[in-house]
This record gives sequence, structure tokens and C-alpha cells, in this order.
Amino acid sequence: MVMFGWRHRKSKLEITRIVVVAFLLATLIFSLYFWRLGTLTSGLGPVEVDSRAASSSLQQVADSPVYAPHKVLSYASQKVFGPSTLALRSVSVMLAILFLVFFYQLVKGWFGKIIGFFATLLLAATPWFILLARSGGPEIFLLAPIIVLASYYWLIRSKRWPAWLALIVSSGLVAYLPGGILLIFLGAVIARRDLKQAAGSLGRFHKFLGTVTLLLILSPLAYAGVRNPSALKLLLLIPADWPSIWIVMKSAAWDVLALFYRTPQPGDFIIGRLPMFYGVQIILALFGSFALFKLARSKLYLLIAVIGFGVLAAAVNRNLAFLSLVLPAVALAVAAGLRYLYMEWRRVFPKNPLPKYLALVLIASLVGMHVFYGLRYSLIAWPNSAATRSTYVLK
Repeated sequence: MVMFGWRHRKSKLEITRIVVVAFLLATLIFSLYFWRLGTLTSGLGPVEVDSRAASSSLQQVADSPVYAPHKVLSYASQKVFGPSTLALRSVSVMLAILFLVFFYQLVKGWFGKIIGFFATLLLAATPWFILLARSGGPEIFLLAPIIVLASYYWLIRSKRWPAWLALIVSSGLVAYLPGGILLIFLGAVIARRDLKQAAGSLGRFHKFLGTVTLLLILSPLAYAGVRNPSALKLLLLIPADWPSIWIVMKSAAWDVLALFYRTPQPGDFIIGRLPMFYGVQIILALFGSFALFKLARSKLYLLIAVIGFGVLAAAVNRNLAFLSLVLPAVALAVAAGLRYLYMEWRRVFPKNPLPKYLALVLIASLVGMHVFYGLRYSLIAWPNSAATRSTYVLK
């Protein structure tokens, strides 16, 4: 009886803990992404107005397929809720939450639940990510490769057909990103051996199903390419006017500095020329890179390739928004840094549980300060900056 009573009490305690954590997460999500979503600025920005026009009809989407998945969702949102600011921006918020879920699953598979939880909070409260999520523009979809990476590692671990189908669908959708086709090709080349091995464990029907699904997803892209070949230029990162090699190199150098020092010019997702990341994230990313170099160099090389691709895409097109492609890779390096420092701390005190809880308290405090910073930056400082007040005034 005592045993069953203990289990019953433990079950209630677990349920209470889950309810409390779910309530806190819901409060945080509402505060970061939904609080005054439609009224934080006095109007829309130029990118948001262009996005609303580009998603006003399915024909518009078919003629210009760049960011097509985001445009289709925006079209549906406007049809159901009207062309309001809240409806337009809610699409990006829902996609951001979806990407965070997949990011958590990926980091949990790499480094465990605890690090996955804290690393996801660090990404969720990064000001650049918050402002991407709260924008009515389609740039939040630049984070879609997170789903591809999560699906890929799911397939490698499980070798099951649902993972194969998830990889096919996510890869097909990423093809609608600027540079998405090139990014998928780069990833396929890097992971060709693992993909071949995983595909070998699938049946013919599932391979056929994946092929048909991919062709169906890409069919609008083929239609747009035949109807208007120039519409595919941005998908291949071909700028309207090619800059000189010197300008590309100079822009690339500035884009690297934009990650941790300052940007070459103000952007929509920053205040002034502040960098994408700040001290704590930079230090954790350096520790994470060191740990990956020692223990998982293939993962480090993959992250470096993604970062290099994002920097080059931003440099060639002179568009800071393309640096968003770098965000997941740096966030994964930050997660690796958290894991490395946590395990090093545990190695010093392998049997004493108190240092473990102290480490968790320190990590939670660090993440809490980061969340507070992200809230103040995105919800107080950014909307009251002179650039935002003068830009987000369109109706």
C-alpha cells in the first residue's frame, strides 16, 4: 500500500510539474511573440507591405515562387481573417514556433533534454529571431533548414519511412528559399554516404512515395520556371546586378563582423548596427566549436558550411536578411558549448549531486538574463527606436 501510495503521490507531482512548466512556456511564448503583435508598431514596414501584396492571390504566388510556402499560408490567413496586421504577422509566429519545436528535437537528440531545453530558450529569445517571428515578411522561412536537419538525423537514427518522408517534404519546401536549392544540394553532397545507407533500408514503395511527393511539391517551381525563368534567379541567389569580387569580399567580411561586432548598415531585425549575437552566445559558440572539433568534427564542418553559405548569400545579394540562414548553425554551436561546459563541471564532481543542481541553477540564471534581454530589446527598445518609428508607418 505504501508503495502504491508513493507512486500515486509521485504521479501527482509529475503532473503538477508538467502543468507548471507548460504554463510558464505558454506565458513566455505569448510574451515573446504574441504580445501586441498587431499594434507594437504604428504600421507596417515596406517588406511587410510587399509580402501582403505578393500573397494577395494564388496567381501572384505562382508567378513569383520565392518563399512560396510562407506566401500560401499568408494568403490563407488573409482570406480567413482579413488583411490585418495581426493576421499577416501571425503566420510568421506560427512558423517560428514550429521551427523551435524541430530545433529542440534536434538538440535533444544531440545533447540531451536539459541542454535541448535551455538551448531552445536561448534561440527563442535571441532578438533577431524574435523580430523575424514578429514580422509579416517571409524571412522567417529562412530558418526552414532546421526541419531538414532534424529530419535528416531522425532518418539516420531510425531508418524509418516517416523520417524519409519528412526529409523529402522539408527539402522540397526549402527549395523555395533564396538559395534553398543550392543548400539542399550542398547538404546532399556532404551527407551522401549516410543518405545512401539509410535509403537502402527503405522499401521500394516508400522510395516511390518519396519521389512522387517531391515532384508534387516542386511542380509549382517548375511551372514558374517555364512561365517566367527570371523568377528563379533569386532562388539560385543570382543578383540583379553582379557585384565585383572586391565588393563581395568586402561585404562578406562585414557580414562576418555582423555576427558578433556590428552590421555594415541598419536592418529590419536589429537596433542600429548592433550584431546578431552578443557576449554570452559568442562565448558559448566558441566553446561549442572547440568541443565539436574534438569530438564531432563532421558536425562542426556541417555548421561551418551552413555559416559560410549564409554569409556568402548575404554578401552576393547585399541583403542582411540572408544572414538568418546562419542563425540555426550558431544556435547549435551554442548548444554544444552549453553541453561541453555542463559536462566539464559534472566531471569535476562526478558523484556529488549538489554541484549538478548548482550548474543547472547557473545555466537557468544565464538563460533567464538572456530572455529578459531579448524581451527588452525586441518589445521595448526596438519599436521605440527612431528607425523603426520612421519605417513602420505604412498601411
